[in-house]
Amino acid sequence: MGRRVSLANIPLRRLVNTALNAGDKLFALERVRARPLRIHIEVNDLCNLKCPHCPRENPAIPKNTGHIPFEAIERLAPWFRTASYVGLTGNGEPFLHPQIMDILELVVACGATPSVISNATLWKRLGIVDRLAGIGPMLLNVSIDGGTKETFEKWRLKANYEEVRENLLDLRRARERTGTPFPITTFNVCLMKDNIEEVEQIVDWGAEAGVAVINFQNMYPYVGGLEDQRVRDIDVSRRAIARARKRAEPHGIRIDWLPMSFDITDRDGTEGGSYGAMTAAEAEKRLERTGENGSHANGRVSYHCDNVWNQVHITVAGEIKFCCFWTEGALGQVLDSELGDLWNGPEWVQLRRDLKNGVKPGPCTNCHNLVERDRGCLLRTSLGELRDLAHR
Repeated sequence: MGRRVSLANIPLRRLVNTALNAGDKLFALERVRARPLRIHIEVNDLCNLKCPHCPRENPAIPKNTGHIPFEAIERLAPWFRTASYVGLTGNGEPFLHPQIMDILELVVACGATPSVISNATLWKRLGIVDRLAGIGPMLLNVSIDGGTKETFEKWRLKANYEEVRENLLDLRRARERTGTPFPITTFNVCLMKDNIEEVEQIVDWGAEAGVAVINFQNMYPYVGGLEDQRVRDIDVSRRAIARARKRAEPHGIRIDWLPMSFDITDRDGTEGGSYGAMTAAEAEKRLERTGENGSHANGRVSYHCDNVWNQVHITVAGEIKFCCFWTEGALGQVLDSELGDLWNGPEWVQLRRDLKNGVKPGPCTNCHNLVERDRGCLLRTSLGELRDLAHR
């Protein structure tokens, strides 16, 4: 039995905001009543690695421009107080930001949970392992693209397998010394042909490091010349995920899967996207409602994206966007614009209206977050948001 969810554990402002967000999503409101549940901030776009499949290797994607100023983080702080979590990542390694620990501590002080994606190479050199273990509720997502030294170092160029393993073990020991589960550590794995036969070894490594979740996501075509590494048959990916789950079950590790680069029609009736895994009954009901092209029997499609109803995205340059996948320009500047005006401004309202009416914008094509609207699944994920709050 899991721990009983107690609403008394949830700060009132966040409880109210999460409840309002649930209503916004269930009724597909275009002008929402809730403030963003998630705030994603690109803290920098500098990195000490050179991974061949990383977006940084795409010459069209900006990089090496610097760090987001602490002033921008402070300006967003009032919005942290009603948010579930604040993602602190970007097109680089967050722990290269000279004030990253100050940023993390500010987010925690505001009552939100910071979430960081890291390559886990710098913690020991910076001497921050104990400080990480003492920071409070936090999510630490580590990019791991191989279960063996050979595969890991092929795809995490300039990283050392033994060094990363020792950093993860040091963090686990620090958590055990202080008697805290934080930071809750997860693995992020880019699923490709080179590592699809190593999913069990990746799970074993996760068990050694004490991770709670392993997120597998299919390789996304950010970079040309890697088409031979993409797993194009979704059933091959399903079988690998099934093997990973079997290996993870005795360790209590949850396996998530994001079938990135597969359009919604390829994913219909399977897991992935904002709703996560569907039950067999839910998949059957969805197939009853849809035709071969994914349209409703009455001819109308209605889409949902958690990013559009839940979050804002801030680039390292301080630009405000719908999400990190959005390629059609920014809505404003965090230091010059009022976020509240944009959150229910004409562009955001129009995008919500388009999705509700079945219009799929170009940047949303092949995005794993785009799903067909289903109130049952939306209610389940909203209850999950409340559960997550109560478990912090």
